[in-house]
Amino acid sequence: MKRSLTLCAVTTLIIGVSVPAAALAGSGPSVYVSSPAAPAQKTGEVQTFSYAGAAAPATVTRDAFGVETIVEAPAATFSSITGTLAQWPANTTVVNDGFGYRDGGEFHGGIDIMAPGGSTIMAASPGTVVTVAEDDGWGAYVKVDHGGGIYTLYAHMISGSQTVSVGQYVNAGDGLGLVGQTGYASVPHLHFEVYAGGSRVDPMGWLP
Repeated sequence: MKRSLTLCAVTTLIIGVSVPAAALAGSGPSVYVSSPAAPAQKTGEVQTFSYAGAAAPATVTRDAFGVETIVEAPAATFSSITGTLAQWPANTTVVNDGFGYRDGGEFHGGIDIMAPGGSTIMAASPGTVVTVAEDDGWGAYVKVDHGGGIYTLYAHMISGSQTVSVGQYVNAGDGLGLVGQTGYASVPHLHFEVYAGGSRVDPMGWLP
């Protein structure tokens, strides 16, 4: 009887220490951030905000950026920080498509603001322009550094409509370009992104 109990105790000990540590450990979110294309500098006068007041299209196919390969989650460190931007980057607050994972696992890294084609895209807060470029995904776009690890990106502008250059300081409301549908876009709209601490976060929490 004593021998049987000893064998049971040894068996229990072996089983108890045989559980892999990996099975007990948690795993945090994996974040990958794509780098924008090298800036192509452009020059021109800065436009001022003008409210067009035109009706926005009712629907738009979600952006499908074939040039991006992203598996990412919002940055938990910054998820509770909101309201840091001074204004909306367009003359409307109509959002057709939000931030986050789509059906099938595709990640939409910003919001689609349904501003009329040709209307002015504005800096959402003061900052320094760090990228003025055009590619197959975002189309013509501008990226602005607001300091403190906060950046904003404005995509699908009309080709060549960017009115700022790399290194230029802009105030909130200064014109950056015009709403278009370059890159992967089905209708004119502004694809707007916010970066915080190296990760894209939901812009809706950062807008007034």
